[in-house]
Amino acid sequence: MAVSSPASDPLRGFDPKGTYDAAALDYEQGSRAFWEQLSTRTVDRMALRPGELVLDVPCGTGPSLVRAARDVGAEGRVLGIDYAEQMLAITRDKVAAEGHTNVELRTGDMTDLDLAPGSFDAVICVLGLFFVDDMSALVRSFWELVAPQGRLAITVLGDEFFTPMLDVFIHAVHAERPGFDVVEPWRRTADVDTLRSIMAEGGVPDVEIHSDVDVIPVQPDDWWRIVMGTGLRRTASALEEAEAAGVRRRCEDFMRQQAIREVTLTSHGVVATRA
Repeated sequence: MAVSSPASDPLRGFDPKGTYDAAALDYEQGSRAFWEQLSTRTVDRMALRPGELVLDVPCGTGPSLVRAARDVGAEGRVLGIDYAEQMLAITRDKVAAEGHTNVELRTGDMTDLDLAPGSFDAVICVLGLFFVDDMSALVRSFWELVAPQGRLAITVLGDEFFTPMLDVFIHAVHAERPGFDVVEPWRRTADVDTLRSIMAEGGVPDVEIHSDVDVIPVQPDDWWRIVMGTGLRRTASALEEAEAAGVRRRCEDFMRQQAIREVTLTSHGVVATRA
């Protein structure tokens, strides 16, 4: 069985568009420093040059897109695509604030891009791969868009996702609603060997994979905004109001009792260059 095509639904009803349309503001404000650091690393590894054409999909609130726009300069061009309109609205504001005239933003689905093969010097996908059923097919479609000597960069999350608070959150959810199915799409690409297999099945066998660890300062009052600004929002929103309040209280109490002031996240950055 292909790694990217399991028999059962790997997302189990997870709705990325609805989740991140609703989460956009909290996504931007809850962990902005981490998203920007992750995106900056991704773009830096591509060593973009002035005048290059770049695709960023899904571009989200624009941290990698804005960095790419700076790197390719006025003679270059960056196309950002996302289907979460609220995320794109934040990106538009960032682009306008920095005065970039080399950026185009479109609403669209990354599984149906309708773009010409070989039309980009660089294709960037930060934290998007694990949201589709057939991940290898998505990799293949991205690779087809890369021009000769062009680069593909895909960044995913690792095993540590807001550790130790993710486990605390899940335990709190189960305490409020026993048996609730907490869907964690990012787990699908957390293992490096699995990620390498997905890339190979997508026609990209020769890749570099860089693994990183980030420690993010956090206060108890910050935690719920992080929840509501990430894929965990899907779980919190599915609970009854009183249940969600109970989960929030349990998490914040744990952080105060255990003096939790930081969380750990790991990520993997894949880079491939077309011959």
